[in-house]
Amino acid sequence: MALFGLATCSAAQEPTALCDLLRSGRLEQSARDAFEQKQYDAAARDFQGALDACPSRHSILLELSETEARRHQFQPAIQAAQKYVALESDKPAGKLALANAYFMAQSFPQALSVCDEILKVEPTEPSALKLKGNIEYLTGHLDVALATFVALLDRHPGDEDASYMLGRIYYQEGRIDHAIGQFQRVLKINPKSYKAYDNLGLCYQSQGDIDLAMRYFLTAIKLVDKDHPDYDWVYANVASLLLDKGDAEKAFAAASKAADRNPYSARNFYLGGKALCRLGKNDLCVNWLERSVALDPKYPEPLYLLGRVYAEMGQEEKSNAALEKFRALKATAPRERK
Repeated sequence: MALFGLATCSAAQEPTALCDLLRSGRLEQSARDAFEQKQYDAAARDFQGALDACPSRHSILLELSETEARRHQFQPAIQAAQKYVALESDKPAGKLALANAYFMAQSFPQALSVCDEILKVEPTEPSALKLKGNIEYLTGHLDVALATFVALLDRHPGDEDASYMLGRIYYQEGRIDHAIGQFQRVLKINPKSYKAYDNLGLCYQSQGDIDLAMRYFLTAIKLVDKDHPDYDWVYANVASLLLDKGDAEKAFAAASKAADRNPYSARNFYLGGKALCRLGKNDLCVNWLERSVALDPKYPEPLYLLGRVYAEMGQEEKSNAALEKFRALKATAPRERK
């Protein structure tokens, strides 16, 4: 890295700001190192320090936005991306960062609106198309999402993400053979795609081939164990399978690993609570289920189980309240959780 002294910024937007490029560069590298180690709090602090040291280095705002989103600080993530867009309105990277920040905050209408702005200028922009398709998928518009990803693959046949998302849509629609085909296609593109192995496990589990499903799950676990410490889905999927098999003790161990990796997932705590209930540990079960409800009040399954456990513990008022919320949520057709 070149060494720079203290200089005056030339950016029109910040005429009086001073720019210490040497300090800024060092802090940015420190932030990137922390980001690679999943140390997002430290990364956010150092990216902000790098920006403060040289406010004219607008690209740091993009890194700061992504980091804030990773640490679930969505409003700062959105604000950083908005500031970049205001300063660099002619560069699409800012709008992509803004759309992604909205997406991770689950502000889907805003994310979709920004994607549409990008696609009006560049209709084949792959990142915007993928984000648009993901929003359509998560908001239940599976047919629209399917068309988006098919169109993306027509233009970019080697796009791993598009094939993966097509597989997810086929799985949700119960078209398991089509889903398997897409996930196998992903593995041809990227033999280390742990998500493809994980989802192949789900596919074979749905077909009743539990042994083959578990082999795919275990392959995914080998790939994520050390190299992808924030991927929790496969552990939760194994916990669900083990619960179906009646092995509550191993199911709780898998759910615990999932919760350690992602303490923001309501599903992880629900599966852990369900396993604890089957083990007869009602007090701990209630703690896990209440945490699940706190993370996602619109998730009905933990409410139902809470109602049952409260009743067993003689807490009728809490039981009735939980079951009433459960019935209200089920009446509004809750989203699929697999």
